[in-house]
Amino acid sequence: MNQRFALAATLLALAGTAHAGRPLATEDADYLGRSQCEAEGFYGRQSASGTPDARGWTLQGACGIGGNTQVALAYSRARSAGVTGEGLLLGGKTGLITRSGDGLGLTLAWGLTGAKVGGGSFEHELTYLNLVATREIAPSWTGHANLGWVRSESADANSTTWNLAIEKSLGNGVDLMGEVYGDDRSDEWLGLGVRWAASDKLSLNASLATQNDSPRVRLWTVGFKYSF
Repeated sequence: MNQRFALAATLLALAGTAHAGRPLATEDADYLGRSQCEAEGFYGRQSASGTPDARGWTLQGACGIGGNTQVALAYSRARSAGVTGEGLLLGGKTGLITRSGDGLGLTLAWGLTGAKVGGGSFEHELTYLNLVATREIAPSWTGHANLGWVRSESADANSTTWNLAIEKSLGNGVDLMGEVYGDDRSDEWLGLGVRWAASDKLSLNASLATQNDSPRVRLWTVGFKYSF
């Protein structure tokens, strides 16, 4: 049973990462305009000393629908110790203040997730709201801040979530980034990421995050994003 709970937690971590500003777990305030779309995916592995590793992948599609809003649908699949789980996410972002130049952008991210572990059926797991701020804080430096609320049906509990992240543009399409994030019920995570724009439509990314817990949990991912 502990393995099932661990796998469900991994699925939620993967699904949560799917809707964020890859490769960060922190969301950004930018959103897609009407008829703009993105397809992205990534593979991840979560490990901790003394527990089985969990491996999984996520695919997501998102499109702008107008009204300063984009919607996204993601599917996640993970496996650990012979148990397979699946996750679904339906979410989006609605712009409150559109970011222009080095100005402030403010967005509300929202969504629902479902999880299915082993031979069970899909059940509603999370409902979330996340207030997102993004601003250029210096030339080639961009900061992001999130403050959110999450409702977990399996835990029958509400949580307050928070994220802080910074990005540095190195030129030639390469961005480096770091973040710290967590909630009021668990220890914080520290993460590093890199993103490379291979073309004006395709970018590749990778990340490594570790949770300040005992045993220490590590999550690494590699992924892509294609815009059309």
